[in-house]
This record gives sequence, structure tokens and C-alpha cells, in this order.
Amino acid sequence: MNQRPWWVTGVQLLGLGWYIAIAIVAGTLVGLLLDNWAGTSPILLLLGLLLGVVFAFYGTYRMAVLFMTSQEDSGDRKEQ
Repeated sequence: MNQRPWWVTGVQLLGLGWYIAIAIVAGTLVGLLLDNWAGTSPILLLLGLLLGVVFAFYGTYRMAVLFMTSQEDSGDRKEQ
């Protein structure tokens, strides 16, 4: 079983949600700013949105792997 309190897991998942939101919004804003600067509307906006989504999924995957391995490690320690 898990040794951590429920709220620690909740805070980790909340941080994951914020990471996804910030990655997507930041990519979109950077694309929008570059579009306004270069006058290439909406190409860079869409590219920034796509990159933000890619970074969000990649970061989510990395955080999920770390979360899952920490769950397995805590279960291994209790069995020993």
C-alpha cells in the first residue's frame, strides 16, 4: 500500500494539470506574438500551439513515469 497521505498525491496531480495548461498556453502565446511580429498569421500560432501540446504530452509522460516508479518503490519497501 501507499505510505504517502492522499493530499500529497493530489498536489502532484494538481501540479501535472498546471504543467499541461502552462505548456499549451505558453506555446500559443509565443506563436501569437511571433505571428504579430512576422505578419504570418496564423501559421506560427498553430505551430506554437502544436509545440505546446507536444511538450505537454511529453512532460505528462515523464511525470507519470516518475509517479508510477515512486508508487512501485514505496510498495517494494513495505514488503521488505
